[in-house]
Amino acid sequence: MTVIDLGRVDHEGDDPPAAFRPRPFRRREWRRWLVAVVAVCCVLTVTGSARPDPRGPVQLWDVPFALEADAYLLSGDDILVLDHSAGHRLTAHDARTGAVRWSTAVDDTSGPAGVGAGTVLMRAGITVINRVEPGGTPSYREFSRETVAVDTATGRQLWRGPGELMTVVDDHALLLEWDEAGERSRRIRLVRLRDGGTVWTRDRTGVVSWATDTTPGVRPDRLVTVTAEGRAEVIAPADGSVIATGTLPRAGDDSAVTVEGRQLYRDQTVRGRTTVTAYDIDTLRRLWTVEQPPGGSFGCGPVVCIGDGESVSGHDRATGARLWRLSGTAGVYPLAGGHLLAEDGNGARRTVLDATTGRRLAELDRGVPVWDSRGRLTYLIAATLRPPGRTSVSSLDPVTGEVVLRGTVAPAQTCRNEGDLLTCVTEDNRLAVTDLG
Repeated sequence: MTVIDLGRVDHEGDDPPAAFRPRPFRRREWRRWLVAVVAVCCVLTVTGSARPDPRGPVQLWDVPFALEADAYLLSGDDILVLDHSAGHRLTAHDARTGAVRWSTAVDDTSGPAGVGAGTVLMRAGITVINRVEPGGTPSYREFSRETVAVDTATGRQLWRGPGELMTVVDDHALLLEWDEAGERSRRIRLVRLRDGGTVWTRDRTGVVSWATDTTPGVRPDRLVTVTAEGRAEVIAPADGSVIATGTLPRAGDDSAVTVEGRQLYRDQTVRGRTTVTAYDIDTLRRLWTVEQPPGGSFGCGPVVCIGDGESVSGHDRATGARLWRLSGTAGVYPLAGGHLLAEDGNGARRTVLDATTGRRLAELDRGVPVWDSRGRLTYLIAATLRPPGRTSVSSLDPVTGEVVLRGTVAPAQTCRNEGDLLTCVTEDNRLAVTDLG
């Protein structure tokens, strides 16, 4: 097994999009990408000797950016930046030059929620409901009552309509309208991205939980809705037709539904035990059930993973049989080629695994993963000792585990990439765009 030393980090890296899961009673959130970077030794390759790429990173441009408040996304050849300090403005920058293509006011929006067909969708009409949980713990529920569509080419507002974005399907968007408390649905609509026109609508009251397949690069062709009483419907987003109906265990605060491929997974935690049940998505026929300590399920490529806070196990999707188990593991994420990336309990060491067998293929030791919008991992970052005060960037082959040092960039809190274009939020609160060549 190969060992690769990537330096030292103290906190876990950015979660990839593939790790996101829809949760009951909650909106899809823009995650906070927080990485604490500390002094480390230089990045080494699989042989233990430095192997830098002769082409060094070139910073192209940067703009002010507050990690706690602002947001950005890559849209085609542009990077869209939502800047709250500049009067709540959405600005499109040329991804290579930083030149401003357009800038528009988006007064009551809280950030991009989705993009497609030359349209960026913004959450609007944000409502916060404060409440007290049964145990007396105060909590709040935040959701959006409206969605605003902006043309990515011009910044022109295309439409504004009721409903919170559920998902983008091709050149359409699924919207869900909540009740006054934001806890149960009133209706679901499919609208066209370019003009907001309604394709179909369903008065679906009482829905408290919903799910589509959120695997990066997968077209969601099934929508599952569940009421508080457990009444489930499987809907085809294309035309709104109902494919299957059934009854699942009654929903609660500690329950969740997810969709992976042709299966629906229901996680239910009661009295300190979690039950994970798999159903066929087109019939809602129960396939298997696994009971374990408190935790939940999530997709791991060819297998489904189940975590309990202390370990993660991989299970056969068809039968639920446990194929492997990793103790002391904080998280597991899918990679290309049927492989997984596993993090240890404190996020300081990462291992490449075979997803089907759990066999360790390479030890990445320390280093922070950099993910793209499709959940692919091709780069790792770490702070440097020589030269001090920089962040090293290394390319990673997720199949072989080979690591190649590409060079260094300004000290970064967090980074994302699309191809060889690296976007980082720096420690001095700038959004820096770098060409990795």
